[in-house]
Amino acid sequence: MESLTDDLWTMVLARLPIKSFTCFKLVCKQWKSIVESPFFRNLFRFFHQISPSSSWSLMCSYGIASEMVGLYQCDTWGLKRSLGSFIESFLTDKYHKSIYGRVRVKAYSDVGLILIHIKSTLMEKGSLYVANPVSRECVEIILDVLPIGFETDEYLWEWGLVTRTENGHLLGYKIVLFDKKLGDRKLSCLIYSSETGLWSLETLHLPYSLYFNCLEYPISLNGNLHWVGQNMDHQELVLSMDTYATSTGSVRCRVTPFPDLEKTTKFTRACTTCQGFLMYMNIVDGSKLCSWRLQSEGWQLISEISPGSILTRFDYVPMTINPVDAKTAYFWSTERESLLSINLHNGKFVIHRQCEGRDESSDGPIMIPVNDSKAMISLKSRIESTYIIIKRKRFVPFVLPQWLHRIPNTVSITEPTTTATLHG
Repeated sequence: MESLTDDLWTMVLARLPIKSFTCFKLVCKQWKSIVESPFFRNLFRFFHQISPSSSWSLMCSYGIASEMVGLYQCDTWGLKRSLGSFIESFLTDKYHKSIYGRVRVKAYSDVGLILIHIKSTLMEKGSLYVANPVSRECVEIILDVLPIGFETDEYLWEWGLVTRTENGHLLGYKIVLFDKKLGDRKLSCLIYSSETGLWSLETLHLPYSLYFNCLEYPISLNGNLHWVGQNMDHQELVLSMDTYATSTGSVRCRVTPFPDLEKTTKFTRACTTCQGFLMYMNIVDGSKLCSWRLQSEGWQLISEISPGSILTRFDYVPMTINPVDAKTAYFWSTERESLLSINLHNGKFVIHRQCEGRDESSDGPIMIPVNDSKAMISLKSRIESTYIIIKRKRFVPFVLPQWLHRIPNTVSITEPTTTATLHG
């Protein structure tokens, strides 16, 4: 090893998946110095920028950590299990059986972090943790005494976890907590900042009244939280909150109606993420599969194709758009028990073949995506429930980034506990 320079080792190690080089720090001081350098991080991202996929899952937003669909074993991370399996094993190993029933994953970030809440009891206070279930790094957040007027019933709280990155480096995160109330133009939030270590009570002003009880299961993206909600006329819309904006009022909270409200649509309206944007797709007027991207000025139509009878006549419903590959969308058919992917550019589709046998971490079928023959897609048996599919708004995307981020330290959290390697 001593015969190779740092530059040569950097070129070799940066071509390996993240799972491989996380244990290199234990080999020698030279490798530890290499993999912790900004140059190595940038080089790794450069080599893997054309990777067709990254590990991602669709998490069902109720239960301890219910994964419905997971893609793994991709080039960037090289994980041998789905993200849901990592979350379940992390929670099982960390929390004693006596409190496991009180543990819930409340929010998912866009940089691989999750927010864990342990519900309070008559004898014990509740607890909050921000964790990376893959690296097993975890920090505790102290939840201060709630301000007067803030809802004390934990079942009525809604949670969000947002992050701030710069040049691929995680600088901080915020936890957003609010209680849902009907028909108000003001939204009261408790916001925790990792950069100050403090909670603050903030009031956000909306352009018009919304049904707050419809604001559930937020999507975290680029420091923003996005909810699918309804106005007082029951028209569906997206409420976006920029948690890092310095101004107040409508600039910080934005309401964007869906672009097809005046048209006939086939699917329940829901959003997902792709390449750093909030995305929405639906079949409009019975024939066109349209997909939109949310920009600062509103929805931008990015594709419009005729998928044919495969989507219009059968019971396929949309699940997600590949978070890395913007041209691939996934659909599931309960009737056929099959996964379909469709090219949003040309309308070509593939019904995925099912592998023989089942992965030990999945109780459902395993399939191979067409754009990455090394990767695997696992589907839980619960995906076969028509009710869950129709209520697709409960799906929250959880996508691993192109780098393994450490959780930033603050003065108000306990020392992080972490393992040195990723368990594949």
